[in-house]
Amino acid sequence: DKISRTVSGRYSCITNVEHAYEQELVQKRTFTKWINTHLAKRNPPMMVSDLFEDIKDGVMLIALLEVLSGQKLPCEQGRNLKRIHWVANIGTALKFLEGRRIKLVNINSTDIADGRPSIVLGLVWTIILYFQIEELTSNLPQLQSLSSSASSVESVVSSETASPPSKRKVVTKVQGSARKALLKWIQYTAARQVGIEIKDFGQSWRNGVAFHSIIHAIRPDLVDMEKVKGRSNRENLEEAFAIAETELGIPRLLDPEDVNVDKPDEKSIMTYVAQFLKYYPDPHHTVADVQENDVSFSSIPIQINKLMLRDLKVWADQFERDLTRAQVAETSLQEKYQSFKHFRIQYEMKRKPIELVTQSLRKDGKLSLDQAIVKQAWDRVSSRLVDWHIHLDKSLPAPLGTIGAWLYRAETSLREEVSIQQAHEETANIIHRKLEQLKDLLKNIEGHKKTFHEIHGARSVNGVPVPLDQLEDMAERFNFVVSSSELHLLKMEFLELKYRLLSLLVLAESKLKSWIIKYGRRESVELLLQNYISVIENNKFFEQYEVTYQILKRAAEMYAKANGSVEEVESVMKFMSETTAQWRNLSVEVRSVRSMLEEVIANWDRYSSTVAGLQAWLEDAEKMLNQTEQSKKDFFRHLPHWIQQHTAMNDAGNFLIETCDETISRDLKQQLLLLNGRWRELFMQVKQYARADELDKMQKEYLDGVANLTAFVDGSNRKFSSAVELSFLDVKMFIQDLENIKQKLPAMETQYKMVTRTAQLITKEVSQEEVNEMLATLTKIKEQLSKVKEYSCALLYECQHLLSPLEEQEKQITNFYESLEKVNEIISILDPESQPTTVLKQKAQDLVAYQENCKKALSLIERNSQSILQCVASSEMLQHFHQSTFQKNVTQVQITFQNMVRKAGDWRKNIEVNSRLMKKFEESRAELEKVIQIANYCLKEKGNPEELLRKHSEFFNQLDQRVLNAFLKACDELTDILPEQEQHSLQEAVRKLHRQWKDLQMEAPYHLIHLKIEVQKSKLLVTVEECKAELARQNKVLSREGRERMIEEHKLFFGDKGSYHLCEKRLQRIEELCHKLPVSDPVRATLESSQRILKELKSQIDSTYTKLTEHSDIWKSYINRFSELANWISSTERELKRIKESVSDTAKYEQFKSSVGEIRKHINKQGENHSWLKSRLAVITTICTDMEAKKTEDELCKLSSDFKGLLDLLAEIERTLGTVGDCVQCKEEVKSAIEELINNSKEAQAEAEKILDTESLLQAQQLLFHHQQRTRRLRAKRQGVQQQIFQAKQLQIEGGLPSAMQEDLLKLEGTLENMQQTMEKREEQLQVTINKWEQFERDKETVVKYLNQASCALERILNFSSLESLSSELDQTKELSKNSGAMAVQAENLVKNSSEIQLGSKSKQALQQQAKSIQERVKKVDVTLEEDLKRMEMMKNKWDHFGKNFEALSTWIAEKEKELETLDTSPLDTQISQIKVIITEIDGKMNGISKLEEEAKSFTQFVTSGECARIKAKLTHIKRYWEELREHAQRLEGNITGKASAQQKYEESLKQVQQSVSEFETMLAEPLTSCNSSSATYGDLQDCMVSMCLYLPF
Repeated sequence: DKISRTVSGRYSCITNVEHAYEQELVQKRTFTKWINTHLAKRNPPMMVSDLFEDIKDGVMLIALLEVLSGQKLPCEQGRNLKRIHWVANIGTALKFLEGRRIKLVNINSTDIADGRPSIVLGLVWTIILYFQIEELTSNLPQLQSLSSSASSVESVVSSETASPPSKRKVVTKVQGSARKALLKWIQYTAARQVGIEIKDFGQSWRNGVAFHSIIHAIRPDLVDMEKVKGRSNRENLEEAFAIAETELGIPRLLDPEDVNVDKPDEKSIMTYVAQFLKYYPDPHHTVADVQENDVSFSSIPIQINKLMLRDLKVWADQFERDLTRAQVAETSLQEKYQSFKHFRIQYEMKRKPIELVTQSLRKDGKLSLDQAIVKQAWDRVSSRLVDWHIHLDKSLPAPLGTIGAWLYRAETSLREEVSIQQAHEETANIIHRKLEQLKDLLKNIEGHKKTFHEIHGARSVNGVPVPLDQLEDMAERFNFVVSSSELHLLKMEFLELKYRLLSLLVLAESKLKSWIIKYGRRESVELLLQNYISVIENNKFFEQYEVTYQILKRAAEMYAKANGSVEEVESVMKFMSETTAQWRNLSVEVRSVRSMLEEVIANWDRYSSTVAGLQAWLEDAEKMLNQTEQSKKDFFRHLPHWIQQHTAMNDAGNFLIETCDETISRDLKQQLLLLNGRWRELFMQVKQYARADELDKMQKEYLDGVANLTAFVDGSNRKFSSAVELSFLDVKMFIQDLENIKQKLPAMETQYKMVTRTAQLITKEVSQEEVNEMLATLTKIKEQLSKVKEYSCALLYECQHLLSPLEEQEKQITNFYESLEKVNEIISILDPESQPTTVLKQKAQDLVAYQENCKKALSLIERNSQSILQCVASSEMLQHFHQSTFQKNVTQVQITFQNMVRKAGDWRKNIEVNSRLMKKFEESRAELEKVIQIANYCLKEKGNPEELLRKHSEFFNQLDQRVLNAFLKACDELTDILPEQEQHSLQEAVRKLHRQWKDLQMEAPYHLIHLKIEVQKSKLLVTVEECKAELARQNKVLSREGRERMIEEHKLFFGDKGSYHLCEKRLQRIEELCHKLPVSDPVRATLESSQRILKELKSQIDSTYTKLTEHSDIWKSYINRFSELANWISSTERELKRIKESVSDTAKYEQFKSSVGEIRKHINKQGENHSWLKSRLAVITTICTDMEAKKTEDELCKLSSDFKGLLDLLAEIERTLGTVGDCVQCKEEVKSAIEELINNSKEAQAEAEKILDTESLLQAQQLLFHHQQRTRRLRAKRQGVQQQIFQAKQLQIEGGLPSAMQEDLLKLEGTLENMQQTMEKREEQLQVTINKWEQFERDKETVVKYLNQASCALERILNFSSLESLSSELDQTKELSKNSGAMAVQAENLVKNSSEIQLGSKSKQALQQQAKSIQERVKKVDVTLEEDLKRMEMMKNKWDHFGKNFEALSTWIAEKEKELETLDTSPLDTQISQIKVIITEIDGKMNGISKLEEEAKSFTQFVTSGECARIKAKLTHIKRYWEELREHAQRLEGNITGKASAQQKYEESLKQVQQSVSEFETMLAEPLTSCNSSSATYGDLQDCMVSMCLYLPF
């Protein structure tokens, strides 16, 4: 049982270990996927491959925390991070977590840096728990309140309204922990609906049903729960994870294998499940229910909606009353804050429902009355809650209350939204004010931060406790302000600059609209120009915009870098790119405004001036038409000028008609029509006078030109023949004159051509005699110009050839006189003896140098003068050069030099005497001082006595009295020439040196005796020590060796010639030396100590000898060694003879060399044996018989002879072996050298291949240069190897070695020759390849240069301001198109050449790609050019056609105007027919105007806005003129029709009158019969008058 329990326990332990390992793997996979989902949001994204390895350096960890928190953390980054950097990064992350009050149990930086799995997984789980699970579960009460509309909450959630969710610490107490809160959420949202029980995050999830229940709660249409319950675990898990990923966007952190186990990992499942809570916090308001939710407040019955609003209004009122009572309640600060937190939680729970019900349901966005009442109540509640919070912060003891107030202002500033104004400038000013306020507010952040940290650590203010919850909330708020202030400042700066830039753009656009209009009179245009200058130039608008843009660009980059939001960064970048594009187009338009306005003003000025002048002239001209012919001829002489004025007037007038408004254009038209009419009438009568003035002008130009040419020719000839001094300055000035003539020649030739053309024009108007005279003059001038040109070039060449020697001559003469001046300064010294010796010596040296300079200069002067004179004499053109002054200057230099030499010699003789004596004195004095100094050093020197004695004896023995005598003699001689003031100091120095010399002579002998005594004593002591050592040795080996030998050695060592005898001699020498010293000298004590030492040694010697003579020994070891040596000699002699027979065999050289070396070692050893035999025999013979001694000596003599013969044989063999060895060594050296050359050649081959594989020509050229250097070094090495082969051959011949050696050398020589040929061939191929490559690059550069030029031309925008600019651009494009053919051929050659260049495959492929790319670019350019040509030609044709049609239409309208004006002179019937025809024609021209507009539209896209505006204005004008013409014609038609109608009525009335008159005449012709009385007559008359009135129509 015990065994079974043990086995069971071990098995259980193994099972637990395996389970822990599996859980670790699952957690590692899950956590890695979770981290990667967050790091993918980073810019740039990052990815974890191995969690335990990638987290070691802390970079990934900090990046994860930055994404999760939205804050920027300091991080050490780079390729070569050390462990210290890893630990620092991890420490930063851990401090950040601790700052958020996250407990890190047993987690430290070093464990993470070591990659310990359990610690790493624990840290990641802590991060997940805090940043995801706790953060999400903290919102569960609000979610529940949303779904249940609950009005109270049991749990207490600490949250800060002023803090964003990512910055606050949430302490959730939903049934005690985040785990329970998450489980509760699942049970509430999912499990209850499908009827399953979820108890934990382990076994409950294994079958996959729980996952499906969550998906079903979110999207019921995605899951069939009945099928789920009938499938296997793996199928359920796989489908659940796939649906969640594809349909709901939940990242797949788990695999079925991770969950379908006995004990699934709870942490991994919690991490995955929390994502559903993150993406779908309220499953009852999910994406699947969007339509339902959208209708929730629009389709809900109005009574229910009103009921909800009424309930919320009641809640808000009650909440406000409760809030007011709580504020005024008399409680402690701690209780008040707890009460505030309770109210704030209720406030947060009601926030989302109220926001939902107060959303507008109307199309106009207005709220209903109930919604407005709820909204108003909610705003009051919000304001009161905020005021209470501020009051609570201010109620804290100072300085915490001050910090609370500051904190509220800072939070308000950071959250305050920018109100966008209608004017961008006003918006920017508002942002600027807010930014400055925020900066002022944040100035005190460090002080407040420091104070708050102290209070936070102490939990009290000056001993007064502070509510802990309030303090922690303030800490979180402080953290938010600190972390978000920098980003907010960057955002505000960006926004300010953004709106300032927008204000500039709006200003430019608005001003542009006011400047591009139909212009008025000159004064109004002048005002527009002044306005443009004031707005754009005086304010430096473009500079201001550029500065603002650059600052905005930097601010945008900083803001984008600091902001982690991808959408925000994209928005900023999009704004910058759109603004750049808008400004690019707008700036071109704004820049062109000034030139347009100035052009309009210039045309006004030109038009006004020409019109006034032309009108005055026309009046005068019209009067002159009635004058005489001569008067008219004189007056109209200047007619060409007025033709130009007339043309300028029309050009300016037409321009103004097109650009000015309608009224002004009409006035200008009428004025031009009048003036042009007067001009045409006048010009037709006076055009014959136009050329009269022109002939006079041409004759004057001809005469002036001939006079100018004649003056030039005469002046040149005089200059050619003028006398010139042969000097540098004169010749140089003459050359300048010649160059001036040469420079004027092209201008004169051009003038001659102009005079010739003028003469050709004149000959048509003058007589034949004048023509002949002009031709003769021109021919003569041409010949003279040719002579001047020819002669001036030749003479200039001669003079320039002469100028360089003259310049050199001048330079040498200057050098000569400069050196001469120095010489004169030296020899002009009046009293040389008063100068110091060193100065005189230096002067003498300088004199020699300057004399030498003069001599060299004179030599060069003479040589140059001869060459110059010879050059002048040999040239025919230089005969006018005067040589007398030149020769005189050379002679003067020679005479001056001779005088200088004579004076310098005299000065030098005078100086040499004094300098010699001074030099002799200084040398003797220096020598004497040197001797004394060395002697004093010797007297004081310490060291080895023997060495000192040798050196000092040598020195003092060479010490000579003559050194002192020479010094005294030199002193006497110098004293005679020195001044008296210097003699005293000289004598004092002499006495001092003399005294030192005498002292030295007295001390030197005793010093040498002291050294000798020390030497003898040291030698004596050394010898005594040797004797003592020998005695000790003898006593030590007395019992081991033969006594006879020891006796002999003892006698030899201590005999008459031994060491002891030497000691006695040295003691005697010490005694002799001591007697020479004074009695008082302490060195004499050396004698006594030496005698005592020698006496002790004598007693030891006697004692040892007594011991040695007690026993003796003979012969034993001698015979053994003798036989050993004899046997060795015999065997070695046989071996050497065998070696001698085959010693020339090089194959056995090493074997023989080794054998001979061994023999040589043994010979040295046997030589010692032989020497021992001799010495032993000498000892034995002293104690044996004479016969034995004689026999033994003969045997040893024979053995010695054999040994010597053996040595001679060995020496002979060694010499032969040496010769063979030299040959073998030389051969090996040659082999190794050739192998090295072969290796180097292979390296060179590899280098050559590397050259062919390079990517650039420059790199290939550099490598080729290095390769050539290496090749030259290889050639040098090859020559060295050839020399070695030659030496080997010589050794082979001299040593008489076999021919096999020579064959080997010949093979090596052949190998070397083959290698050389290969190298030369390779180098030649390389050079050819590089040359081809260079040619390819040159050709490519030519093509690329053309492509760049063509690209610049093709990148232009086809937008033209006039037909002339289009024509110019078309000509340029045609020129480029002509060149494109040649470039295409060259590009094709590039492709061909790239395939012929023998490069490496990679380089050759790259070269071919370049060539093909260039060829494609050339083709593309060619195609583009052709397209542009076609487009521009089409545009030009359309523009020309438009202009012609426009002119034709304008002319037609003008002619029709004239026809209408002359229509009144025609009969009425003719007028009626003509007016109908004209109206029909006018209506027909409407199609012509439409066609003009269509034609204009077809090419206006290629025209600038200004030109487009002008074209549109012209079309508008022509249309208006057409309409005016039609209205005029219609008015005339109406008038003519009215006239015709009136005439018809007149004729009809006339007929009626005529008929009535005839009737009246008939009536009146009848007699009156009823006129009986006056009253009856009057009555009849009245009746008649009534009848007439009735019948007549008028």
